[in-house]
Amino acid sequence: MDDRMQNLWKKTKNGKNAGKIVIVLLLTLVFAMGYSQTGETAEEALEVSAVENALETIASENDTEDAESGDGESAAAESYIDTANAVQITLSVDGTTISGGGSGVSVSGSVVTISAGGTYQITGSLTDGQIYVEADGDDVVVLLLSGAEISNTEEAAIYVENAGLTVLYLAEDTENQVVSGEDTGSLASEGETDDAAEGGAIWAKDDLLIGGSGSLTATGFLNNGIQTSNNLTIESGTITVDAVNNGIKGKDSVTILGGSIVVTSGGDGIKSDDTTGEGYGVIEISGGEIQIESGGDGIQAETVLTISDGEIRITAGGGSGDTAVASSDGWGFNGFFEGWDMEDEDLESTKGIKAGSELSISGGTISVDAYDDALHSNGTMRISGGSITVSTGDDGVHADTELTVSDGSITVTQSVEGLEANQITISGGDISVTASDDGINANGGSSSWGWGMGMGQVTGQDTSDESQSDTEEMPLLLITGGTLWINAQGDGLDSNGNLTIEDGTIVVDDPSDSMNGAIDSGSENGGVCTISGGTVLAIGSSGMAETFSSSSEQYSFMLTLSANYAVGSTITISGEDGYVLFEHTSERTFSSVIFSSPELEEGGTYQVTIDGDTTEVTLTSVAGSYTLSGSSGGYGSYGNVGGFGGQMAGGRGGV
Repeated sequence: MDDRMQNLWKKTKNGKNAGKIVIVLLLTLVFAMGYSQTGETAEEALEVSAVENALETIASENDTEDAESGDGESAAAESYIDTANAVQITLSVDGTTISGGGSGVSVSGSVVTISAGGTYQITGSLTDGQIYVEADGDDVVVLLLSGAEISNTEEAAIYVENAGLTVLYLAEDTENQVVSGEDTGSLASEGETDDAAEGGAIWAKDDLLIGGSGSLTATGFLNNGIQTSNNLTIESGTITVDAVNNGIKGKDSVTILGGSIVVTSGGDGIKSDDTTGEGYGVIEISGGEIQIESGGDGIQAETVLTISDGEIRITAGGGSGDTAVASSDGWGFNGFFEGWDMEDEDLESTKGIKAGSELSISGGTISVDAYDDALHSNGTMRISGGSITVSTGDDGVHADTELTVSDGSITVTQSVEGLEANQITISGGDISVTASDDGINANGGSSSWGWGMGMGQVTGQDTSDESQSDTEEMPLLLITGGTLWINAQGDGLDSNGNLTIEDGTIVVDDPSDSMNGAIDSGSENGGVCTISGGTVLAIGSSGMAETFSSSSEQYSFMLTLSANYAVGSTITISGEDGYVLFEHTSERTFSSVIFSSPELEEGGTYQVTIDGDTTEVTLTSVAGSYTLSGSSGGYGSYGNVGGFGGQMAGGRGGV
C-alpha cells in the first residue's frame, strides 16, 4: 500500500463513524480478494481507483460533524451513484426501454443485461424476467432501484454473474420487489426447497452492498432470499425477506451496519458458511433492527460472529415452547440423565445465534426464543456488553470450550441449562437464569478423572472420542465479579472440576430434592470449591448440599434445616448489632442455607432469620457446617447453634 493510501486509511480509521470503518475494510477486501487466485499482489489489487475514491469519500465524511453525529449513514453506498450519467431502464412486459446512454446495457426478450460499470436507475415491472449483470471484475455496478418489480419463475430475479462490486441502492420513498420461483401460496412455513435451485431471489456471485432509504422485498420460492457467493453488506434500507431456505446469505461474509431487516425463512435466517480460510464464514452486526423467524438457525456463522450494536429479535425452530422440561430428580430433558444435549439427537440445527469458532457480543439488544440453544459457539464465546434475553428448549448460553462474561445483561427466562461451557469465567455483568436442570455448568472432563454420580461417565464426556482425554481441560467455573441470580431445578452452580468464587453477588434458589445441590463441584474429579471474596446466598436441598472448602480464604457457613421451607419464605442474615448483611425471598422450597460474605469473620456471631424465626451462628472455622439435631417448640434445635426465637435448646454455641 503506497503512502497516500496509508494516510487515507489512518485518517479513516481515526474517524468517528464506526460503520464507515467497516465499509473501508470491506471495500479493501472487495478489490483485493482476487489477488491470491490471479497472481496479483495485494498492492496491485489495491491500486484500483474505486477503492481510493471510496476511502477519500469516507475519510472526508469522517472529518465532518455529520459523521460525528451519525448522519450520512448511507454515504458509502451513495458515493457510487452517478445520477448525472445514470442509464434509465424502464421495465415493461410489453418491452423494456433504455434511455440516457445505454452503452453498457442491452435487452433480449425479458432479460436485461448490464455489461459495464456505472449507475442504472431501474423502474417499472418485469414479469418472468431478469436483471443480469456480467461486467468486468473491477467494475462497480450500481442498480438504483426506484420502484422496480421483477419476478422470475425459474431462477434469480436479479443475478450478478460478474462484477467487482454490485450496489443495490434503494431510492428514497420507493418500494421494490424481487421474486424467484412461483407463488405456491406457501413459503418458509410450508414450502419445500427446490434441490436443483441455486442462489436466491437476488443472487450475486461477487460482492454485494445494499444501501439507501427505500424498501426492498425479496421473496425466494425457489431457494434463498438474498445471496452472495462472496461478501454481503447491508448498510441501510427497509428490507423484508421471505424464503423457503435461507433468508440472507453471504457465503464469505455478512456485514450489517444498519437498516430495518425482517426475515422469515424455512432454513437459516442470516448465514455465512465459507470454510476456505481465515476471514471467511464471518458475520458482523454493528447496527440496524433485525427480526428473524427461522426454521433453522436464526443467525449462523461458520467461523466468527460478532455483534457490537443493533436490535435483534429471533424466533428459531418455532421457539422454546415446552421443550425445557428437565425434572427435579437429577434427570434431564425428557428423562435423559443430566448432561444430555439436543446435539445428541439427529435434528436440524435450530439455534438462535450460532458461531462455528467464536461468538463475541459487546453491545446491542438481543432477544432470542429458540427450540435449541439460544446462543451457541462450537468454540469460544465472549460477552462484554449488550442486553440479552433468551428462552430456549436447551441451553441458554453454550460454548463448547470457553465462555467469558465481563459485562452486559443476560436474562435466561427458560432453559435446560442456563450457561454452559468447559471453562466459564464471569467477571462482571448482570445475569439472571431460570433452568430446569443446572443453572451454570462447567462441563466435560477427562475420562481419567473418573465417573460421575455412579451412573456413568463425567457429565458431558464423550468416550467415543479418545482425543478428549488429551484436549479437554479440567472444568472450571470462575466468578470474579458481577451479579448473578440462579433459579434451577438441577444444581445451581455446577462444575465437574473446580468452582472458584473471588468476587460478585450471587443468589441461588435450588430445589429441595436430594439429587441436586445449590453448589456442586467435581470433587470426584479432583475439583475443589473455594471462595475468597464476594457475597453468596445459596439455598436448596440438604441431601446433596455442598459448601465451600476449608481451604477457602473467606468465611462461610452452611445451615441444614429440619424440614423444607416454602416458596416465599424470607431469609435475613444479620450481625450481632442487628445490621442486615443480606436478605432474600425464596423462589423455591429449601432445606439448607449456605452463606458467605467478606463481613463474616472468625468468632463472629450472626443471626439467621427465616419467616421471623431466628437462630444464631458463631463461627470458629472458615467453612462451618451446622445441622439440626433435635426438636423443640416445633422448630427443633442445632447442637452448635442457638434456637429459633429462643425456643430451641442449647442456646448460643460454637463450632
